Order: sequence, then C-alpha cells, then structure tokens
Amino acid sequence: MNDSMDGERQRSVGEPPQPSGAARSQSRIAVAPTAARLPDEGHRGTRLLRRVPIAIILFFWLAQFTNLTAMRLMRFPEEGYEPILPRAIVTLCGVGFTFAILAIQRAARLRSFKARAVIAILLAPVGSALHTLTNIGVFRLYFPEIETMLSAYLPAFFDWMWFYTAMSMVILSLTYVADLADNEERIASLQARANAFQLRALRYQLNPHFLFNTLNAIASLITRRKNIEAEAMVVSLSDFLRSTLKIDPGVEITLGEEIALQSLYLDIERSRFPHRLRVSIDVPDQLRDACVPNLILQPLIENAIKHGVAQSSKEVHLEIRAEDLGGRLEVEVRDDGGDAQFASADGANIGLANVAERLRAHFGENAEFAAQRRPEGGFSARISMPLRHAA
Repeated sequence: MNDSMDGERQRSVGEPPQPSGAARSQSRIAVAPTAARLPDEGHRGTRLLRRVPIAIILFFWLAQFTNLTAMRLMRFPEEGYEPILPRAIVTLCGVGFTFAILAIQRAARLRSFKARAVIAILLAPVGSALHTLTNIGVFRLYFPEIETMLSAYLPAFFDWMWFYTAMSMVILSLTYVADLADNEERIASLQARANAFQLRALRYQLNPHFLFNTLNAIASLITRRKNIEAEAMVVSLSDFLRSTLKIDPGVEITLGEEIALQSLYLDIERSRFPHRLRVSIDVPDQLRDACVPNLILQPLIENAIKHGVAQSSKEVHLEIRAEDLGGRLEVEVRDDGGDAQFASADGANIGLANVAERLRAHFGENAEFAAQRRPEGGFSARISMPLRHAA
C-alpha cells in the first residue's frame, strides 16, 4: 500500500534663433507622446499578480490530492479511507515545499532572468527528493507493516520530478511577470512625480518682467497721485497672485475658471494700457465646464500683451475664443498688433515652450499646439486637446 506515486513667436522650441524681425513668423510645436498610467489600477494589477502563484499552488495540490484519492478508491476500493489522513499530511508538506520554492524565487528577484532560471531548475529535484522522503516516511509511520525497498525511492523521485519542475517553472514565470509589472509601476510612479515637479516648475515660471512692469506702473500712478487707480491695480495684482499660487499645478480646472483667472491678469494689463488694449472673450456656455490645465492660457496672453500691445502704438484687439471641433476643445488666443520690429523674442520662446511642455505632461500625443502669424496681421496661438467636461 505504498503511496510513493502521490504525487514659440518666431521659432519652434529648440530651434536656433532667427534674425530680428522674424519674431512673429509661423511656428508650430508638436506635443510628443508621454506615458500615462492610473496608479490605483497599477497597484491592483501588481497585487493580483502577486497572489496568482499562491492560488495556483493551492489549486494544483488540491487537485492532486483529490485526483489521487479518487483514483485509489476506484482502483483499490479495499484500501478504504484509511490512507486519506497520511496522504493529506504529505500534501500539506508538499504545499510547504512549494511555498518555499516561491519564497526562494522571490528572494532572487534582483538577479538576472538566466540566474533565476538556473535556481528554478535546481529547486525542482530538491523539492522532489524532499517530497519523496516525506511521502515514504509518513506512510511507513502510519503503515509500519509496509516494507519499502530502496528501489522504490528512485521511481517515486522521478514521478514527482515532473510535478516540481512544472511548478518551479510556473512560479518562475509568474514571479518574473509580477516583477516586470512592479518595475513598470515604479517607473510610471517616478515619471508621474517627475511630471508633477515639471508642472510646478513650469507653472511657477512667472515672468519677472510682468511683475516689474506692473510694479513700475503702480509706482508711476502713485507719483502722479492717482491713488485710486494705483490701489485698484495693487488689489488686482494681489488677487491674481493669490489665485494662481494657491492652485495645485497638477489639478485641472474648468475653462470658465481659467477665463476668470485670466480676467484678473487682463485687468492689470488694462490698467497699464488703458487706451491700447481691447479684449473680447468668446467662450460658449456649454464649454465653460470643459477641463483644462490651470493657467495654460496665461503665457499666450502674456505673449500677446508683450509683443502685440506693448509694441504697438495703436489699439490692439486681443481675442480669446473656444470651440468644440468634433469632440476636441480648441482654444485660440489671437491679436492684431505687434507691427513694430524688435530685437529678440526669447521671452516668447519660453512662453511657447512652457505651454508645449505642460500639454505634453497632461495629454501626451493627444494635444496639439500651433502658433503663427495671421494673414491679416497680428498673431495667433491655438491649443487643441481632448474635450472632457467636469463631473
């Protein structure tokens, strides 16, 4: 009864500077792809992969125990249910041996795949030998009348060898896949953090010229004893800085909120250019709840002010328009000024690069940004992104 068989304004970002006077020539920036991942989904997937080897080990040993018991009852009904207890003990020992193989392979996760494969191959005969000795020893303990010859060890060892080899290879495959998923999750997490830091750096890249010009304008108003206008400008500047600096750079806001923030900025610029700046905003009500990266329009509007209004001696019309183009949100900032020639537009390049990098961080290849001279005069900057409405 031996059971031994149980078994940019003038150029695209990154291009060399153009000669002066080319500052408002056509420019287009393609937003390159970037990885995107939902952290919660990644964590759930990795945890599931970690549990799969455990489930497979338990399932195979349960199937082995059930199958062998049923087979012995059908082929040798005279044995009855007496061998079930020692068989169960041997099965539990087999579960322990297999979990030990799992633990060893997980401990070798930092090694190369080749080294892990060698370890998996070596663990199979070790597990088979331990299981064979345990199997024969337990059954001799319960049935001492059985004499086990040495010749019975080798057949039992090879019978279990296939099982432990298969289990070791399965465990190797599953642990390796889980480690790959874990590495991908870690890379995605690091990339998300890098994107967050990049967004903060880009978002907090307020143009010092804007602050200097605003403070100079306030000082000029005070010098001319226009205290009411100066106070209103200080309040507008304070409201703008407070509103922008308290927003999390990684959080999207609605287009309506973005327009409200830019209105604070434009109030300051109207105080600086009361007779040269005319603003119109055309944003349909159904698009005001569309999600956009916060302050994404600020560099474009600042560009229009700096190179359109400030460089023109006549009134400049600045327009902000939004459209739904086949399920995509397109926002355009355009002006009809900037006829003067200026020596450098590096500030424009920084602004365009800022917008392009933030779009890349938020949307990857699903966003577009184009900036170009308008045929009728002036300049246009357009952003196209997926249209998503706030919940």
